[in-house]
Parts: sequence; structure tokens; C-alpha cells
Amino acid sequence: MEQDNTANVFINGRAQILEMFQYLEPEERERLLRQIRPRNPQLADEIAESAITFKALVDLPDATIEKVLSYVKAPILGVALKSLSVQGQRKILSLCERQFAEQAFKVMNTRLTNEARDIDRACARVKAVMTALSKKKIIQL
Repeated sequence: MEQDNTANVFINGRAQILEMFQYLEPEERERLLRQIRPRNPQLADEIAESAITFKALVDLPDATIEKVLSYVKAPILGVALKSLSVQGQRKILSLCERQFAEQAFKVMNTRLTNEARDIDRACARVKAVMTALSKKKIIQL
């Protein structure tokens, strides 16, 4: 009887690694990146970029959050904030200038037709800003 080994075949190992890193704790992620970087710096950079999430914004230092928000429009932030807990929303909004925070809060409390899609897009937009600022060494993630 022939044994089926297709379950052990990795068609795209890079994609699987990137997906796996999404579920690791930050300390574990950093430890593995330190081990990967000497052997494959390009893969380490790609993994670090893919691990950036909008929700990680809340855990950054206040000055870093303020820097990121200076590159984001209030309506985009308002939609993205819908994905956070009330605590996270409060923290982010408290770091914004009053007028900016009011605009974002208004959008955050508006019902959207295609809310899930719009939230994902807004979070991706903020994530792109975080990634770009990190690549330019403007912020440290």
C-alpha cells in the first residue's frame, strides 16, 4: 500500500512562516527574528513587516503613536478604531489633537454600509504608514 506524503509538502514555506509569525507573542517573534536575521536578512525584514498590525499601535510608546497619527487622516483613523477595544480607542484618541480626535470619533461612531471591508482597508492603510515609517527609521516598532 502506497503512503500519501502530500500532507508533508510545503508549497510556499515563506507564506506559512509569515502566517505563523502572526500568532506568536512579541518576545517569541523577536527571538526568532534574531536567529533568522544572520542567515537571511531579507526574510527577517519581510517577517517583521508582516507582523505589524494596526492593533499593535496601541502597545507602542505615546510619542511613536503620535508620529504615526501625524501621517493618517482622521476619517481613516476613525474607521480603523472600530477594530479596537474601547480602552484602545480611548488611548489613541487621547493622543490626538482635539479637532482631529473629534473628527475620528465622529467617523468611528458612524454606521458604514460595508463596515467589515472598510475597517480592514482602514487598518491596512494605517499599517502601511507604520511599515513605511519603520523602513525609513522614523519610528521603531
